[in-house]
Amino acid sequence: MNQTKRPCLLIILALAAALVPGPPGRAVATVPVIYCTDLFHPHEDPDDHFDVACLYAMPEIDIKAIILDQGGRQRARPGSVPLTQLNSLTGRHVPFAPGLADKLLSPDDDGSRQPAEYQAGTKLIETTVQAAREPVTIIAVGSLRDVAAAFNRRPTLFKAKVARLFIFIGDDSAPDH
Repeated sequence: MNQTKRPCLLIILALAAALVPGPPGRAVATVPVIYCTDLFHPHEDPDDHFDVACLYAMPEIDIKAIILDQGGRQRARPGSVPLTQLNSLTGRHVPFAPGLADKLLSPDDDGSRQPAEYQAGTKLIETTVQAAREPVTIIAVGSLRDVAAAFNRRPTLFKAKVARLFIFIGDDSAPDH
């Protein structure tokens, strides 16, 4: 199968599976999720819009917060546009915030030296994890700067209340070195 068509087929299958109702009268168990994404509008990667739409469509996923990666770039291409639309279309009120503008300077950098206007994403991670009644799952499909900064600020909290961390990052279009 053509490499370009494979991701599209997987997205279609995931959407189809998400839209098939379960047995009537059966309660759906949910997983609390914080989703970190490099979603931009207009899109850079069209799959980012499908990914977040899939999360909204899955009753098993309880989206607690969405962090819009690369806060500085969010000003020009705000991922908040499709999230506002998804909240409106679904009747949900999933909170979202732009993340840190710049890469972290070291493995122990907590991002606090970056401008206040780019602190909302990291703070949303912290407050969401703190308020969670059960451990949350963090899914990152952009950079990890906000997740790492939040961990560096509150490592004990993370160890106690983050169940899983799924990381889908990288650039498959970069030439091999």
